[in-house]
Amino acid sequence: MNKARKVFSNLMIFMCFSMIFMTSGCDARSSEMLFLATKEVDYSYLSYKVKSDSVTTHAGQVSRNSAVQVRIEYPQASIRGSGTYFKYKGHKMVVTAAHLYALGGGIPLQGEATIVTPHEKVTGKLVYIDKISDIAIFKVPTLDSRKAAKFRRTGSYKIGSNVVYSGFPGANSLLTIPGTLSGTGFGTDLAMNSFAWGGSSGSGVFDENGRFVGVVVSIMLARGWQGPQLVGSVVYIAPANMIDSVYLRQNLDKAEATKNAGF
Repeated sequence: MNKARKVFSNLMIFMCFSMIFMTSGCDARSSEMLFLATKEVDYSYLSYKVKSDSVTTHAGQVSRNSAVQVRIEYPQASIRGSGTYFKYKGHKMVVTAAHLYALGGGIPLQGEATIVTPHEKVTGKLVYIDKISDIAIFKVPTLDSRKAAKFRRTGSYKIGSNVVYSGFPGANSLLTIPGTLSGTGFGTDLAMNSFAWGGSSGSGVFDENGRFVGVVVSIMLARGWQGPQLVGSVVYIAPANMIDSVYLRQNLDKAEATKNAGF
């Protein structure tokens, strides 16, 4: 009896794997966006201290030291994602994903977001949004607890090149996650072999030289045995070279500076 049960069990496992491998791949138009909607702000990551010199690569240091949380506040909810703090043409700004405005809003020079860092909470003024490429940018005051990355965009995207991003997937504290560019995704997006989850949206991806590659916007949604399944190891990036720098600079100059309110 035990032997028969073992044979049956092995047969079922083989059938399951066979069905998985026979399913079709990703429908690129059905990628899963990566934001978290919560009613309360989770500041638990603020107590998690990692020395910047413990990061082994230059790109990792740039990524980790400039990472922030971004929150879009609505009457009944708060949508949370990640972002990157940059310096550009005498301004300070945070780049994130445009789909954090999933519940509406997002008018340049009117929209706002709450930017959260260790020891700081500031209001960012929306100065740039492109909902097609899925990139949004906020003008912010100087953030004393962060080190602004230089807004240097990579000149080319080579398959197999190493990249890294830092963000807040799920309920985690700040995580620095490596990846490899693996090709094109859908539309204008790049595909990266890495990991991302809800809360990763808006994280800035950097190449080995610390240059800005793009913004984490979604992960693969594939057809699975029991319906669609998320594939967090295939991550889609909105390329930084899609940002219109002329329009961005014009709005940065127009926007009024906000204040650092602390906690």
